Amino acid sequence: MRASWVGLVGVAVLVSCSDSTTEAPRDGGPDAPDGGAMDATGDVEVGAPEDAGPSECPVGAAFPRGSAEGATDVASAPAGAARAGRLTAAQLPADRTGLNTWQAGDYVVANSRVALLIESARPTSGYNPWGGMPVGVATVRDGRLVDAGDFGELVIGLGRFAVETESVTVTHDGRDGMPAVVRATGPLRPIPFLNEFGYAIAPADYGDINVAVDYELRGDSDVAEVYITFDVPRLGTTIARTVLNGFFQGGRMGRFVPDRGFMEGTGAMSATPLVGWVDDRATSWAWMLPAARGPLTPLLSVSGFDMFSAPAITFPPCSQTRVHYGRVALGGPGLDGLQRTIAASNGTALRPLTGTITDAAGQPVPGARVHVTSMDGARYLDRGTADAMGRFDLRVPAGPVRLVGWRRGSAPTPAVAVAADASTATLILPADGSIEVEATDAVSSAALPVRVQVIPVGATAPSLPESHGEPVPQFGRLHVAFPLDGRVTFPAPPGTYRVVVSRGPFYDLSETTVTVTAGMTARVAASLRRVITTPGVLCGDFHIHTTRSPDSDDDARLKLASGAADGLEVMARSDHEWVADFQPLIEEMGISRYVRGVASIELTTFTYGHFGVLPLTPDPTRINNGNFEWANRLPPAVFADVRARPERPTLIINHPRGSRAGAYFDAAGYNNADGTANPTMWDDGFTAVEFFNDKSFEEVPNLVADWFSFLARGRRVFAVGSSDSHHLDSSPVGFPRTCMFLGTNDPAAATPPAIATAVGTGRSTIAGGIFLDVRALPATGDAGAVGPGQELMGVGQEARLEITARAPTWVRADRLQVFVDGTALPTIALDDAARDPSDPVVRYRGTVRVPVAAAGSWVVVAAHGRELEPVFPRRMAFAVSNPIFLRR
Repeated sequence: MRASWVGLVGVAVLVSCSDSTTEAPRDGGPDAPDGGAMDATGDVEVGAPEDAGPSECPVGAAFPRGSAEGATDVASAPAGAARAGRLTAAQLPADRTGLNTWQAGDYVVANSRVALLIESARPTSGYNPWGGMPVGVATVRDGRLVDAGDFGELVIGLGRFAVETESVTVTHDGRDGMPAVVRATGPLRPIPFLNEFGYAIAPADYGDINVAVDYELRGDSDVAEVYITFDVPRLGTTIARTVLNGFFQGGRMGRFVPDRGFMEGTGAMSATPLVGWVDDRATSWAWMLPAARGPLTPLLSVSGFDMFSAPAITFPPCSQTRVHYGRVALGGPGLDGLQRTIAASNGTALRPLTGTITDAAGQPVPGARVHVTSMDGARYLDRGTADAMGRFDLRVPAGPVRLVGWRRGSAPTPAVAVAADASTATLILPADGSIEVEATDAVSSAALPVRVQVIPVGATAPSLPESHGEPVPQFGRLHVAFPLDGRVTFPAPPGTYRVVVSRGPFYDLSETTVTVTAGMTARVAASLRRVITTPGVLCGDFHIHTTRSPDSDDDARLKLASGAADGLEVMARSDHEWVADFQPLIEEMGISRYVRGVASIELTTFTYGHFGVLPLTPDPTRINNGNFEWANRLPPAVFADVRARPERPTLIINHPRGSRAGAYFDAAGYNNADGTANPTMWDDGFTAVEFFNDKSFEEVPNLVADWFSFLARGRRVFAVGSSDSHHLDSSPVGFPRTCMFLGTNDPAAATPPAIATAVGTGRSTIAGGIFLDVRALPATGDAGAVGPGQELMGVGQEARLEITARAPTWVRADRLQVFVDGTALPTIALDDAARDPSDPVVRYRGTVRVPVAAAGSWVVVAAHGRELEPVFPRRMAFAVSNPIFLRR
């Protein structure tokens, strides 16, 4: 998401402008040392390259290393003991999400309850390229590491520097009854993705500092302590004012802050003793500072990346200083287990609170959530999940508390006050009814993947405060689901609802109003018919994010289900900086007859834009499955690497306008008035540009002007339409979509190279609820017709365009435009009253004669409409063809 990723540039700005390395003046006076540089806050910065000189400190002792292997029984520590050792493949926990990056040969500190996994000294995937950092959290049970949380990435360091780990060893394996310790050592180095722009803003250099990071776990604690020893070979006192604590955790686990509860970001957060991430199905974790060091201060939370600062650290001259840097609390599943660990670590007493949650008929509600707040609701305290019998077992602070039960789609339970001396509670959901939907194909009666939406009439969907961490209804919907077999049943409070069943923009839809009464089921049978046929055409979305991207909270299976339900036929998994392919999951889910996957990446620079690259072959032996090195390199060199890949991929310029960090045209200074750009940044080899990113033709006039400027100068640049979907609740997959001429309607028959070629050569149109057929022919005769991306020769001074615009009757289309060399011919009104009743999806079918310039011409056709309610709220219907080239 371009707007969000831009904020990561602010990471460097905030870090660098607030960071200073201060060397005390040798004469003890107030002035800066000779050659010292002032930073943006007025603090003295030393250590910039021009100030760096040979160290006069004695050579410090090297950090001791330990065993390369450590204990072998790492998951079998007896009660009260801990172990540290190297993991074999058999000892690794199961990767239930497919997103974890631990490997055989990584390390672990574990006791009889919890485990923290630590990377070996290896190149690592993610944003920090060096090993020695935490890579996973897990529970220990029956001699196994189990229930691994959906851990992302932790980055710690000084300023823009982190540890370039050279060695990871076990310094204490725990078999002597002492804490188990894994140590990572190496010099501090600039993190590549931050350094390119961070260096220019703040040249303070920590590259002369070596560190040892110790991960220590006791047998009687579920908190791993993190100590860092800094070897600082400087004659003066060094003050690191910004001590970084960064987390790429994002949508993979819910972000939790004490008292404030669950938060989407940290913008409203003040200083906090900890920040936690909650996995309701597995091990959760929190990052805390030792009480003596003070709180974490939020700097930035954007695109799934959270950055906090810690209090400044002072290093005496020529010193090795050991700092209790942080603490990793481990617990779960869910928040309640984590809260128990945190409370035990700081000596806070909790009391047991158990009970049940049932429906109005007294039946247990498995999976319902129980939320705990202070009596006035101002402080969020805890959350638990009911088991198969509707039972919950929580630990809450002393004093009275308030409970609320919740199941999505139901009204919450009445709040229940629990006195300070009470230990049980019963929660009862208000009486519900239900809505049962079954959707089939109108022709074959076969089950269909569909989008099902339940919209309250005259009421609002029930919800809880954001602090509770439950999904907030979007666009007034009570439910949105994507059943692959067309069948789904929802709970619903008594009331009236619109039930909308759809299958994307090429099908009609079913809309039914139902009344739900308590204890009863309202049934909806929907029969859908494909009303727009597209012979030889498959439509795809090449910009789809999943939880592999730190700024997306959508599971890959959910994204695939939504795409299939909305009639999308080609789906590219375009996660930030990670090569991934939907196809294995498509086959696992049994939806190959509906969808074809394409492996790709969104090459995500932090300085000059984002780029789709497809197809690629994921290579698990390479960093991030085979991403591209872009830090400290110019775009033409990076693009050359892309084109040199054996898959011969197509490069798509994603969202080309916006902030410089996420938009290539702005970063390179492209001027559509004269076609100029910064020559060191510009590349003339691209042919595909995502001009339509979750927007219609008329919503992006600046991008249309860019597109037409290329065509006017003879550059054959073609449009791509994609969703850039990060969050399904607000951004649907497949709006818009790129519809490619592939000669088949069978997704399984389409090959990734053929798909990429169609995108790169403009053999496509963009569909956003309307579908265009456009052919160019000579002024007379029917021979030699061509379509988008093609060239028609020998047409003389005039050519004919045969245009058909079609849309389902639920789509409102009202205008059609033909552009010749960038100039619009008179607009053609699409009058609903003039439609042929026998074929009402046809909004226009006719011939338009266009002039052809002596030097040749190009034509683009666009159709416009209104909002695509009720299927895609706040999206405007449109379609646009790629150019057809005409030569006399």
